[in-house]
Amino acid sequence: MDELTRVKIHFRMEHWMPLIKECQASGMSVKSWCQQNDIKESAYYYWLKRIRREACAKQLPAVQTENQKPVEFAKLRVETGTAGTDAAVIIHLPSATVEVREGTSQKTLVSVILALKALC
Repeated sequence: MDELTRVKIHFRMEHWMPLIKECQASGMSVKSWCQQNDIKESAYYYWLKRIRREACAKQLPAVQTENQKPVEFAKLRVETGTAGTDAAVIIHLPSATVEVREGTSQKTLVSVILALKALC
């Protein structure tokens, strides 16, 4: 955005801020106040949105993405086809071991996973 555009927007915001405050202090509905003051309701809401967005941008800190700690995931050791067992999958956790056998129903798997989620 060039400097001239920034100045125009700033000027218009300075014009609209007192109008919006006046409308809000009037106790009237926005529609009635706009009709009485010969202002388009759509223009009122447009500048209200712009002013609010500007106010939020000034108050909220910028989002930092550079020095953020990366997301870490829990590491699970998964073994398949362990000798001496007929389990299709074995999951070893610090507090439990899960063996999933061939043909285990989806309903059972969901129940086990939800129980593990509560533990971890």
